[in-house]
Amino acid sequence: MAILYLLLFTSVFIDTFKNTYYNFFGKKLLKSNGDTVMFNVICCIGSVIFFAAAIAIMGETVKVSTFSFLLSIIFALVTVAAQYFGLLSMSLGPMSFSVLFTYLSAMIPTVFGCIYRSEMPQIQQIIGLILMIITFILSIDFGENSGMSVKWILTVTGSFLGMGLIGVFQTVHQVSDYAHEINGFLFWAFVFSIVMFAVLYLPYMIKDKKEGIKKEKYSKRDWLLMLVTGIIIGAINLINLYLSGKMPSVIFFPIVNGGVIVLSGIASMVLFKEKLPPKKMAGMIIGIIATCLIGIEL
Repeated sequence: MAILYLLLFTSVFIDTFKNTYYNFFGKKLLKSNGDTVMFNVICCIGSVIFFAAAIAIMGETVKVSTFSFLLSIIFALVTVAAQYFGLLSMSLGPMSFSVLFTYLSAMIPTVFGCIYRSEMPQIQQIIGLILMIITFILSIDFGENSGMSVKWILTVTGSFLGMGLIGVFQTVHQVSDYAHEINGFLFWAFVFSIVMFAVLYLPYMIKDKKEGIKKEKYSKRDWLLMLVTGIIIGAINLINLYLSGKMPSVIFFPIVNGGVIVLSGIASMVLFKEKLPPKKMAGMIIGIIATCLIGIEL
């Protein structure tokens, strides 16, 4: 069990690092929706490199069952939604609450897992889920200086649904008879993600060419960081997919998401000087308490 919690901590830590760079890229380098798509294309290439290396090291092949292959297409769809809207939400609003609202999506796979795997939540875990909803309500603020807008709410909703469904399909795959195809499943999921993002990018490329818009010139360091971010995303998906089949949903999803919420909130205040008014701070604290309650087993 200790190794599972070590992996859980590793996932939380590197996911926070990813969100920090997402926020930097979204606010400093993102000039258009086309840039958002291109960023994700490069990230997905990094993820494919990661899983190709994992398959080679493990002596496996990219051949998988029909079940894993078809599920990888669906997984790619929700991954594309989560990554695209996640980055866009950070470019439009505050990092701390873009992450908070997105990762509160733990409620989706948690409830699904309880039903799908017949996992009955304990009373303190039910209270924790209710507190997560209260966190969401307290955190909403459309004030002039809040950084939140209707457009931001729409993008973070897309990220919320995408991230939640990722957890659902992680559970479906890892409790199936094909759980051992973990590397091949994720390899194909990110190959399909590249294709989907490339298709999304075409209209932006054609539009920019017609209008004579010059694309943002990224440095070699920026391109490298995009690839590294993709490798990190690959590692996160591998760890989380594995843990989703080894730990109860009512513990795994709230803790991994709650941990990222807490660390990303700290990073937003320390690195990006985001200020949290009392109401939002209360929402953050309640979110932390909710995560702790959900993680307790009596």
